[in-house]
Amino acid sequence: MRRTLIALLVPLLVAALLLLAGWSWLRSYTRHGTHVRVPDLSGLTLQEATEKLGKRDLFVEVIDSVHSDERPKGTVVEQDPVAGAEVKPDRKVYLVMNAMQPQMIDMPDLVDMSKRQAISVLEILGLRVAELRYEPDPCVDCVIEQLYREQPIAADVKVRKGEAIVLVLGSGESGERVPIPDLRGLTRGEVQAVVNMASLNLGVLVDCRGCNTPEDSAFARVYRQAPAPRENDRIALGGLIDVWLTADTTGLRPVPRDTTGTQATSHDAEDN
Repeated sequence: MRRTLIALLVPLLVAALLLLAGWSWLRSYTRHGTHVRVPDLSGLTLQEATEKLGKRDLFVEVIDSVHSDERPKGTVVEQDPVAGAEVKPDRKVYLVMNAMQPQMIDMPDLVDMSKRQAISVLEILGLRVAELRYEPDPCVDCVIEQLYREQPIAADVKVRKGEAIVLVLGSGESGERVPIPDLRGLTRGEVQAVVNMASLNLGVLVDCRGCNTPEDSAFARVYRQAPAPRENDRIALGGLIDVWLTADTTGLRPVPRDTTGTQATSHDAEDN
């Protein structure tokens, strides 16, 4: 009887010991209950990020790169898992870095395009309009030359993404003049687009009230401009409009457009 009982218990005991050993090994292997907090790596170089993660038994893997002029070259732009997440040791943290070298693109052929088409093409490719210049030509607002750093640039020449291009446009043969758009309530970025589409250029940013940080400047809106938009007043093609911005945008909104899409003008814009 005793031998029979022992014969039954021994396999059960061995199985229990094996299960306990396996469970203990699994807990040790997976570090059950052990977590580390992922640090904030934004703005760090790859070496700095690697060293910072290494101190927490974490590893780096770069999965992508982007091109941004707003971030230092060669630094972390995004991370996964995000800063503050709790993960197990030996986990990989995936990084997106700001590329060391700027992205290069082929300069498009803008000659003979309309102003609107040329600006749209530049925006799609990631280039900027530095200035609109006008020269006598029968085709009003047609591109007659494209300049980069004050020199003509041919199509397909490599240029850094984000660079600014001067468009030389036809002004007609009779001194064409255009209405002055009302810029009140627009951000600086919006102003650039509106004045260019109106065949004009953004002049001087005279002042930015309450702008203490780059974020303040980005969200500030126009409360004054010169020349002011007055009914029947017109300005030469390529003319300049100076603006005053304010970070206090309470009640400051773009002037509504009428049903034809033309922005309403105001006689008191200069006095606001």
